[in-house]
Amino acid sequence: MGYYSFYFLAKLLLYATGHLDFHVGLNLALAAFTALPAANPRLRLAKNALAVPLSVMLLYYDSWWPPLRRVLAQWQGLSEFSGPYLAELALRIVDLRVLAALLAGFALYVLLRRKLRFGTFAVLGIVAVALVPAPAPTSDLPPAAAPGARAPRLTAAATSPARLEAELGAFYAREAARSAPLPGAVSGAPFDVILLHVCSLAWADLAAVGLATDPLLARFDLLFTRFNSAASYSGPAAIRLLRGNCGQTPHRALYSEVAPGCFVLGGLERAGFEPHWLMNHDGHFGNFFADVRTRGGLAVAPEATPAAAVAARAFDGSPVLDDYAVLAGWWQRRLASGVPRVVLYYNTISLHDGNQLVGAARTSGRASFGARTHRLFSDLGRFLDLLAASGRHVVVVLVPEHGAAVAGEPRQIEGLREVPSPAITQVPVAVAFLGAAQHAPPRRLEGPVSYLALATLLARATATDPFAAAAVPAAALSDDLPATAPVAENEGTIVLSSAGTAWLRSPDGSWSAWGAAPQ
Repeated sequence: MGYYSFYFLAKLLLYATGHLDFHVGLNLALAAFTALPAANPRLRLAKNALAVPLSVMLLYYDSWWPPLRRVLAQWQGLSEFSGPYLAELALRIVDLRVLAALLAGFALYVLLRRKLRFGTFAVLGIVAVALVPAPAPTSDLPPAAAPGARAPRLTAAATSPARLEAELGAFYAREAARSAPLPGAVSGAPFDVILLHVCSLAWADLAAVGLATDPLLARFDLLFTRFNSAASYSGPAAIRLLRGNCGQTPHRALYSEVAPGCFVLGGLERAGFEPHWLMNHDGHFGNFFADVRTRGGLAVAPEATPAAAVAARAFDGSPVLDDYAVLAGWWQRRLASGVPRVVLYYNTISLHDGNQLVGAARTSGRASFGARTHRLFSDLGRFLDLLAASGRHVVVVLVPEHGAAVAGEPRQIEGLREVPSPAITQVPVAVAFLGAAQHAPPRRLEGPVSYLALATLLARATATDPFAAAAVPAAALSDDLPATAPVAENEGTIVLSSAGTAWLRSPDGSWSAWGAAPQ
């Protein structure tokens, strides 16, 4: 087996420490092939010509990285990343401590390889993995973000794949029958609706940088603590928000036609609100523009942002405009328009991974995310002040697209969002009723909800004037909002919470326990 024995021993070590998966059958087959004797140099060369690429492919297959076909499908987007950002991602993928341990192990292997039969140890290790099953997952699995946790594969003692498939099918069947249609007209005095759609902000991210109790959140009247974004990429999240009048659909249905009544902004427009669209970026990355306009049903052009300063450079080098400048400029134009009611969809990528603030030293990870979150929250706070000072009635909805994966997870490196895990899809959603005479501390809504709850809330606000009384009728607006089970999905990847555990269905259809379900 030669040096291939170290290859298998290293993978077994990585598997034992939770850095790698291990497909026993394929590894055993490759081990048998590498152990075949080569009688002459030509046969040895031919064997290595096959074994080396097979070893590389199997290592990738055993890793927690996205399937290669997904990487190739996203190649155009990856090619747009800036050089410094690509270098930053490379350092995240390669754990220098693990690399140092492997190099030390290889040096020890070279010293002892002529004294010990490492090939025998490698085969025994592979067989041991096959004979010793992973422990059955339970409801007290460590959270997905717990360092060093390795999620076991599904076993007969745990929830069966058939049961999980049945739960998933029943969920989508229920969701297909649900809707929250908006009324045909608005009651009471005019008010505006502003949807602040923030890229890359989850509860786990706020906790990672110590901002889970930031004063900005206390300025809202309603705070959803278990809101599920149902996706971990911007385009699908935007479609789901803008189609929130209907129940949650499978990922593939996002790219099919949908009933006009599903469109939130379309419904508000029919109720008398003039729709507006604003962004602090150009919307080209990931075809976001088409997702919002075509699939999200927002049939207006994004507005220009004159005189807005560039606050940051995005992960692809494109400009990211100052949030306050963009929003304040729009508000001035809105006040001058004289339109009775408007609804604004605003999308910001200020927190997207890899962005760098203009005029500041280059940072990465938590330091970068924390600084940019402080700035965004400051900008949004100033914008709320501006709205309040105008004297107009405004319903402001803060709803993140998904998280930033700032802390990373055992099976997903920092910043990677291929798996829509609870750490990424549990996002802080808040609603403020600006212009009301009295405000109480935020009413915390602890139940599992998603976009249908927001659509229902907006339907109630348009059907009954939320500003008629001195105090915001928080209870009347938010009691008995429709609950939605925490199911999240990307192309080929699904996370379903069941019996206290978050279960992952991989693109190959297999199920495994990811971690503890959100509580």
